[in-house]
Amino acid sequence: MKRVNKHTRAGQQGKTIYCSKCNSKNKVYHFSWSALTCGGCNDMIDKYDFLLQPRQYRSNQGRSTQQHNSSMKVIKIFILILVSLATINLITKLI
Repeated sequence: MKRVNKHTRAGQQGKTIYCSKCNSKNKVYHFSWSALTCGGCNDMIDKYDFLLQPRQYRSNQGRSTQQHNSSMKVIKIFILILVSLATINLITKLI
């Protein structure tokens, strides 16, 4: 875990911070404060003493590779159907 610093932002969903003394969770929606009273140990904790969980990155925009592959299969089948319909339409016009 790393500490809150001057670049830490909460974002629209807020950010969970952890007390450095008792490790209890606290949720904040902004960092325009210098210290907070911890909900677990009731001590006044300096902003830069709170801890953050490491950031978790989502790969492939939250989709798993299997979901991505199945989406591609559906698209390929759809294109195949469209080409088949266009071919049938062309053949019926020629007859």
